[in-house]
Amino acid sequence: MAGARGGKALSKGANQLVYAGIATALALVPAAFIPQLYDDFTLIKQAGLAVAAALTLAGLVLAGFPMPAARPARIALGVWLFLVVVSEWLALDPRGSVLGVYQYRQGLVTQFAYVVLFLGGAHLRAIGSRFAERALLAGGLAVLAYTVIQGLGLDPVDWWTDTSERAIGTIGNANELAAFAVVALAALPVAFELRGRTGPIVAAAITGSVCFVALQAESRSGLGALVLFVLLVPVAWWVAKNPWRTLARPGAAVLAGFAAGTVCAFAIGSLGGTAGRVQGGVAGTDAGGSTRLALWEGTLAVIRAEPLHGAGPDGLFLAFPVHRPADLGGAYESYDLVAQSSHNLVLDTAANYGIPALAAFTALVVLASTNSVRQARRHAADEPSTAPWAWAALAAYGALTLLNPVSLAAHAAFFVVLGGFAAEGRRLPSGRFALTPVALRAVLVAPAVIAAFFLATRMVVADYRANRAWDNYAAKKFDAAAADYSEANTLMPLERRYATDYARSLLAAGVDGPPGRLRDAEEAFTELETDFGFTSGDAIGLATARIGLHADASRITPVIDEALRLNPHGVSMAAYTQVLRNAAVRGGTLHYADRDRWVYVEADAAGGSTPEPR
Repeated sequence: MAGARGGKALSKGANQLVYAGIATALALVPAAFIPQLYDDFTLIKQAGLAVAAALTLAGLVLAGFPMPAARPARIALGVWLFLVVVSEWLALDPRGSVLGVYQYRQGLVTQFAYVVLFLGGAHLRAIGSRFAERALLAGGLAVLAYTVIQGLGLDPVDWWTDTSERAIGTIGNANELAAFAVVALAALPVAFELRGRTGPIVAAAITGSVCFVALQAESRSGLGALVLFVLLVPVAWWVAKNPWRTLARPGAAVLAGFAAGTVCAFAIGSLGGTAGRVQGGVAGTDAGGSTRLALWEGTLAVIRAEPLHGAGPDGLFLAFPVHRPADLGGAYESYDLVAQSSHNLVLDTAANYGIPALAAFTALVVLASTNSVRQARRHAADEPSTAPWAWAALAAYGALTLLNPVSLAAHAAFFVVLGGFAAEGRRLPSGRFALTPVALRAVLVAPAVIAAFFLATRMVVADYRANRAWDNYAAKKFDAAAADYSEANTLMPLERRYATDYARSLLAAGVDGPPGRLRDAEEAFTELETDFGFTSGDAIGLATARIGLHADASRITPVIDEALRLNPHGVSMAAYTQVLRNAAVRGGTLHYADRDRWVYVEADAAGGSTPEPR
């Protein structure tokens, strides 16, 4: 009897840890932002996902790691994870790929979190819990609340982002806000499983909120995804073999919600901006479409260069300028747009992890969805399934990811819901891991949990220091900025951006400062190359430092060649590298540009005196 009570207590405790992890991922991560951080939105969300994965993993391990999904889905998930690890091992920047690049941060840590959340979603669905959908609703309410504040013009934070005139909610980018709103529609089943009038009322509130948020974001792709959702619901209803008569009442509630959301947006006054953006997209006056096509074209070149294992988690950032064609259109005709994402999930997956990994990921999505469809059709005669609402939501979200970069909060929700699809209608078996003693399981999982919490805490502390460094740099206090970036880099040596900005701060300090600063900058750029590998800009930074130190041309020219190799078709690259070559031979003067906040070189006139090498 005591053993049975102990087993129930352990099971309850394990489930509570999973609940805590899923709540963190779906309710806290979407709402989290800290304006005092260098990366005020995305870093805190990645840290939150690390905590969510740690809690969920701890619960799963204590529960014996049951695997409710069908074997093909488990195999697809395992292959996907294996290929992600292989990609990290062979990455262009293995160190930087652990966390990923600033702004999207789709590094190895994030991919691990997605996998654990998939398993957590499967676990909850297998025990018959709708907790994930409720947690997603809670996150949606937090996002909605801040979006309303922005819509009313009451935002206490003066955001500097390029989309600051559009609502960004608590997400960090207008299109990411719309993406979260769309994936939040997957919570509709929990509304329609409520009895009486409560279900349609809650469903209308959900769709009204989602529509309002998408309109406030002025996201054309988000609005298109909502239209697609409405069109897909009847198709999903037919696939589930639900009686058509059962669609009328919930369908009316959903449409009423969309109408109410539109009215609310009109009342606040956001429809004008949305209509203008839609008109610009239709008329072709917005250059964003041609830039997106250019991103796709350049990403396809990256995929052709490394089709098997890709460039590594978030590696497109490094690979794109190396392999991009010379004649890209859109923004690339005037400046070198940084390509952290192709704005297409399929292309990003193939470019970062390889075509085999894309195939495994696609198989996982198809197998999980097929299982949910099979279970819904099996019980359609007894009671209409609510799953078609979630199918349509995830399909609409998937369509949106073909036009926009992936958002941490929205994609975490996608994996949790997908895990629920994989476990639909399946019992919760005792995994083989359950045969090991509980104490041993706890010991095995403890290092991963501790590491995740340590990483999450350290990321925030380091980024707070980096934010102070940026303030000092913007104020032209370059020595102070370098000291702060150095501290941030020490606290979190996996962050490529800290190491880069440390070297650039020293370079700026050396323009009018003592030569020792330039020697420090040279050393910092050299360490950056060793630890992370160079971008074209990093190589130019090293060449600039050596020109300022009057180094021999033989030490400068190879670095200039490397800069050109890393971005052969960049705007003005050929012209500026020629300036650097001239300066390497006959000397040059370093200047700090206040507007662009970078150090550039002006070559000395031909025939001028050549400084002695140092």
